[in-house]
Amino acid sequence: MPPLEVHLKNSKQRTGKEYEELHRWIDDDKTKSPEIHDISKIPENIRYVREKWGEEAVKEFVLHIKEDMEHRMKENLQYFGLFK
Repeated sequence: MPPLEVHLKNSKQRTGKEYEELHRWIDDDKTKSPEIHDISKIPENIRYVREKWGEEAVKEFVLHIKEDMEHRMKENLQYFGLFK
């Protein structure tokens, strides 16, 4: 997954805000992080994000998950020698 700083920078560029608390919630809680990244739980997590941080944060949550999945895909392709 991209480092926290990358998520903060991307959020800042998109919205003018880093959404640090949101990004830390997504990545830092090692016991909940897999559940938060579970795509089948996105609707449930969106409700939580909307209540806690507002509508704009929902977009940042979804984009964070997207960035993480893209990063993982790139790592997997590199592992198999299909991406440099």
